[in-house]
Amino acid sequence: MLQTVVAIVPLVFFIWFVAPALSVSSTWGNISNSAQLLHAENVAQGSSPEKYVEDEIKYPTNGIGNGRIITGIRAFDQVTNNTGGHATIYSGGPGFNFVHIKLQSQYNYGLIFRVEIYGK
Repeated sequence: MLQTVVAIVPLVFFIWFVAPALSVSSTWGNISNSAQLLHAENVAQGSSPEKYVEDEIKYPTNGIGNGRIITGIRAFDQVTNNTGGHATIYSGGPGFNFVHIKLQSQYNYGLIFRVEIYGK
């Protein structure tokens, strides 16, 4: 029994702490054939030694109204060698008319993302 627990602990550690840090492309909501592309943005930032690189996407941009409801969002990590980052929605998103997305790199690496926001 103790050997089983000892063998499982590293796996659990990897799943909870290491795997989320690997590059991840994310999709939230539903992007149907009738959805329109409301906003697309490319983000590229170089690495910073011994730091995480972060960027934010806010839609709509400050001062510009949006009467459309967001139905889906795609955040494509353009890095394919497991050194990319991940995206997190902090507020809004599908079902709302706004979204605030935070992009974060892995430690010591940069960001290359394409974010697409769809709605009706």
